Amino acid sequence: MSFRNFIYLIRLGLKNVWSNKVYAAAAVMSMAACIFLFGIFYIAMVNINSAVRNVEKDVAVSVFFEEGISEERVEELGEEIRGREEVTNTVYISEDEAWDSFREDFLDSEELREGIFEGDNPLAGCDSYEVYINDISRQEEFVAYVKSLEGVGTVTHSSEVVNALMGLKERITGIGAGCLFVLILLSVLLIRSTLLVTVASQKDKVRVMRLIGAREDFIRIPFIVEGLVLGIAGMCIPIALLYATYVYGIRFVDVHFGLFGAPLKLLPAGQVMPELIQASVALGVLTGIIGSIAVMGRLKSK
Repeated sequence: MSFRNFIYLIRLGLKNVWSNKVYAAAAVMSMAACIFLFGIFYIAMVNINSAVRNVEKDVAVSVFFEEGISEERVEELGEEIRGREEVTNTVYISEDEAWDSFREDFLDSEELREGIFEGDNPLAGCDSYEVYINDISRQEEFVAYVKSLEGVGTVTHSSEVVNALMGLKERITGIGAGCLFVLILLSVLLIRSTLLVTVASQKDKVRVMRLIGAREDFIRIPFIVEGLVLGIAGMCIPIALLYATYVYGIRFVDVHFGLFGAPLKLLPAGQVMPELIQASVALGVLTGIIGSIAVMGRLKSK
C-alpha cells in the first residue's frame, strides 16, 4: 500500500468520526467516564498500597536471647540475622534502653518513673534485637529461621497485624483487577456500538468498493482508525481531569489534615501521574483496537 493511499484511509476514518459525530461524542464521553473511574481506582490503590508499605516498615520482629548468653554470641546472632536478604535493619535494644522506653511509654509522671523499682531494672536480661524486613509476607519464614538459631530465646511478632496487612493488600489488588476488567469491557462495547453505526451507514459504499476490487485491508483500515480516534479522544479528557483533581486533592489534604498533624499524606503527583498516564494511554489505544476488531466480522457480511 502506498503512503498516499494510507493517508487517504486515515482521512476517511476521521471523516467517519465526523459523519457520526453524535454517536462518536457519546462514545467518547462514556469512555472518558470509564477511564476517569479507572484513574480514581488507580490513584486510590497506589496511595493505599503506599500507606500499607509505610506501616510494614514499622512492623518489627523482636528477638530475645537465652539467659546467660555471651556478648560474642549476641554479636554473632546479629551478623547472622543481618545476613538474611529480607532484613533491612536491625536495632540492638539493651536492657537499660528497654526499661527507659517502658517507663517513658507507660509511666505518666516523673515521680512514678523515678520512684518505681528505684535502682532496680525489672527488665534485666531482656536485651534484644528489633529486626525490620522488606517483605511482610516473609515474616513467618524469618521467625521460623530465627527460632532455630542457637542462643535465641523468645521471638515476638505481630502476626495479627501481618495477616491484616496481607489481607488488605490482596483485597485491594482483587478489587482493582475486577474494576479494570469491567471498565475495559464497557469501553470496548461503547466503541463497538459506535463503529456498528458507521458500518451500517457505509454498507453501500463497502459493497461498491468490493465490486471494484478493493482489498479487505483497504476497507477495514478506516474503521480501525475510527476506533483508535475514539479511544485516544476518550483518554485525553480524563487524564487532564485526573491531573487537575489530584493536584487539588494533594493541596486539600495538606491544608485540612496537615494542620492537625494527621498521618494522612498523598503521594506526589510526579510519582503517580506518569504511570497513570501510561496506563490510560494503553487502555485507550487497546480498547480502540479491540472495539475495531470486534466489528470486523460484521463488516465482512456487508
